[in-house]
Amino acid sequence: MTADLHDGASQSAAATAPGQPTDAPARRAATTAPADADRRAGARIRPALVLAVLLSVAASVRLGLLLLEWPASNSDEATTGLMAMHIAEGRHAPVFMYGQSYMGTAQAFLAAVSFRAFGPSLIALRLPMLLLFLLFLALVYVLGRRLYGTPVALTSVALLTLGSREQLGYELIAQGAVPETLVGGALLLLLAHRLLEVSGDPGRGAAQRGLLAAWGAMASAGLWSTALVAPFVVTSAVLVLMTLRRQSAKRLRSVPALVAGLVAGAVPWILHDASQPWRDSGLVSVVNLFLRGGTGLNGQSSGLGSQVANTLTTSLAYATGGSAIAHPRSLPAWPFGYSASWQPPTDDVVAALWGVALVALWTTALLTNVRALRRGGRATRQQSAGSLALANTCGRLAMLGSAGLTVVAFAASPAPGIAPANNVRYIIGALVAVPAVIAPLWGMDSAMPRIGRPLRVLSLTVVGLALAVGTVQAYSDAARGPSEAAGRQVLESLRARGITHVYSGYFDCGRLIFLSEEQVTCAVVYADSTGRLRPGFDRYPRYRAEVWGDAAAGYVFRADDPRNRTLHDSGCSWRSRWSVAGYEVWQPAGRCEITQP
Repeated sequence: MTADLHDGASQSAAATAPGQPTDAPARRAATTAPADADRRAGARIRPALVLAVLLSVAASVRLGLLLLEWPASNSDEATTGLMAMHIAEGRHAPVFMYGQSYMGTAQAFLAAVSFRAFGPSLIALRLPMLLLFLLFLALVYVLGRRLYGTPVALTSVALLTLGSREQLGYELIAQGAVPETLVGGALLLLLAHRLLEVSGDPGRGAAQRGLLAAWGAMASAGLWSTALVAPFVVTSAVLVLMTLRRQSAKRLRSVPALVAGLVAGAVPWILHDASQPWRDSGLVSVVNLFLRGGTGLNGQSSGLGSQVANTLTTSLAYATGGSAIAHPRSLPAWPFGYSASWQPPTDDVVAALWGVALVALWTTALLTNVRALRRGGRATRQQSAGSLALANTCGRLAMLGSAGLTVVAFAASPAPGIAPANNVRYIIGALVAVPAVIAPLWGMDSAMPRIGRPLRVLSLTVVGLALAVGTVQAYSDAARGPSEAAGRQVLESLRARGITHVYSGYFDCGRLIFLSEEQVTCAVVYADSTGRLRPGFDRYPRYRAEVWGDAAAGYVFRADDPRNRTLHDSGCSWRSRWSVAGYEVWQPAGRCEITQP
């Protein structure tokens, strides 16, 4: 299938719509004189070398942060690590993340392979995320080159090589299914484009059925992994339907291949939902997540108007790198390692202009390709050049539509109304459309012959510098910010006193369990209005049972946590109490009745 995806690269570049970047060497390859063969070979090699350099830079930047254990972890990521441990040891094979019926466990299964090779650790947990992101960059290059030509493809990869702290953090942390969204979205668009491209060739029936099966498997597996892939499934499905319409005589042979792929990719989801009540099914869970906003932060949206405005003036900048210059001194815009109530500043003209510029570029690209589609619709199905042009135009529209649907769905949810910067992981999939969004910059060469090129260079330079600043900020945070050292110090102090069971807050509980490789287990508690500690959200009930069964279980809370005051006022008898690495640790002399099972 890989060979099939690359087979039409040069032809695709040749069928570029007017005003779009082209790959001229590929278009002229068939008629170039033999004496130019070496020059053509060098032209083909140079982009590959540039791509290799860019991938090496991207890998080095992220590997350095990975080794520094940045960004700080939390219990959601630790849950992925614990699932990976259980999978690697053959104890469990979870379909969805512990404690919920949505977000598949692809990350955990990949990390399990890493654990088998290197042993459990935060670095081994995140290593597959790095590899997935490098795969995403390669897919962006292939897809961008097919649709827009080599210059746009390489520029897109170059921009994605660096990133703001938010971008780099979400790309590395094993939480939120961000790498799967990027890889799945790009692969769905690539498969659908290639499928439409070869649909007019009656001699490619086997290849078409293989592409249909691959697209179906990727669509259902992507939706199982994360609902964030849905916009890419919808837009690429339009191309698939266009292909099936062209195959009226062979449709009976093509549809079974598509259905088989869809079913194969959905097997984990089907097995789960078939054994669960309707209210606990994955489908219901995803719908409820959208309706609630899925923020994990307290608050209420002011309404659709504020959601749209916040998306435009804040969220787009934080998701695409503008936050690096909009709020250079702010803490990163996510609650990893910070209080769940932390919200970065949002009132900034730079962030607003960044978002407006992105929407303007997206709109320009959309209108350009809609006009090209109208012109291309007059080409007959028998004309090969017309078929290639139609496939390219539809592929570009699918890419733009995916980004548009991603942002619209986000703006329609309560998330940007509550915390527009903290929740940008829900629109991170829009990065797949970088080639489509920056392509209009090349159109300025013909629209404004004198200043088009300088404006393009200036615009891309500004964006590149912003992303470079963001990368420097990430390393600065990694050098002085929170890491796993504090958690390890807490664990050492617990082991020194023989404490193996503790109560703590949600964002620390799973993290302590994973760092200790289950040598210390933890149960979540929260303080209620009556001054007692109540059971919180424990994703893996076995840990809770172990802790509740230990009368000598300790308590670990961050130094500024109000639950320390609750313990102080409880009247419980304490064997010892000490501070370590920004945490307060309490060791009871006996069971503390303030804790209620």
